[in-house]
Amino acid sequence: MIVVTTDHAAHDPEARAPIEGRRYWEVPARADALLQTVRAAGHALRPHGDHGLDPITRVHEAGYVRFLRDGFAQWQQEGGAGSALRPGAFAVRHLDRLPRSAVGQAGYYLATLSAPLLAATWQAAYDSAQAAVDGADLILRGERLAYALCRPPGHHACTDLAGGFCYLNNAAIAAQRLLDGGTGPVAILDFDVHHGNGTQQIFYARDDVHYVSIHGDPATLYPFYAGYADETGTGRGLGANLNLPLPPGTRDDGFVGAVQHGLEAIVARRPAALVISLGFDAHEGDPTANLAASSEGFRAIGAALAGIGLPILLVQEGGYLVDRLPANLTAFLAGLGAR
Repeated sequence: MIVVTTDHAAHDPEARAPIEGRRYWEVPARADALLQTVRAAGHALRPHGDHGLDPITRVHEAGYVRFLRDGFAQWQQEGGAGSALRPGAFAVRHLDRLPRSAVGQAGYYLATLSAPLLAATWQAAYDSAQAAVDGADLILRGERLAYALCRPPGHHACTDLAGGFCYLNNAAIAAQRLLDGGTGPVAILDFDVHHGNGTQQIFYARDDVHYVSIHGDPATLYPFYAGYADETGTGRGLGANLNLPLPPGTRDDGFVGAVQHGLEAIVARRPAALVISLGFDAHEGDPTANLAASSEGFRAIGAALAGIGLPILLVQEGGYLVDRLPANLTAFLAGLGAR
């Protein structure tokens, strides 16, 4: 069963709030291409439901959620002009006081210029999270495989910080929903080419979610400040975080091998269910990244997942080479056995 995000197209910073000389690669055409692919393949589709704020605030700080929901309107009331609220300054190092103004809060809650707040951003992010909740509920009801076709993506969103095109952490919200539904410990496997720093931060001190990420080396790739191999968790979460960074130019053998390594670590911990942060931006030529995987690599990953015997929830993350998304998704689902 595939749950689709239905109200995302108006969140389009590239068309509605462009920055001169800077592309915004997270565009509505991404979700459209994926949706057309699964529809053409005859998969069962359903629009997301509405579960309210509770599943979101189980993961995200309430003040941050209020900012995402109300910040754009507050900015306009304060005299802000334009189609996007972006930070005027960033709350870094010792500059971390939460101000009252919307533009000040933007610098506190938005980590990068790649996560602007538009009039339609909250609804798009909210709906995307709801799709992930629906996907988790399908697993709780006994489905062995579900796919939340989310847009915008989520794995860079921390408890109280947006960044990297992400506002609400869909995979983390889904994992928490599974836990709240009584599954017992779960795992998240993230093979988006960019490290899921938000997912790591949310669960870093916990032992009920095992997070494994395969990604390009953050020494040269966003998010730069997280995703290194020596980040293994803290406190109760020590050992429950595994990062497998890959050097630039890594092709299918190295990429698939790292995913298989991550899966072995996950299976050893015997989780009740597996959430996949499903990114296709490791594909060769993706404009945001530097790995060189192919559609056949994604097919091999799907086949590896098919053999582990766990309920699996797919949560869509990145992939910005739009014309390759249909082939990548088709190959991955074929490998997984969901033709």
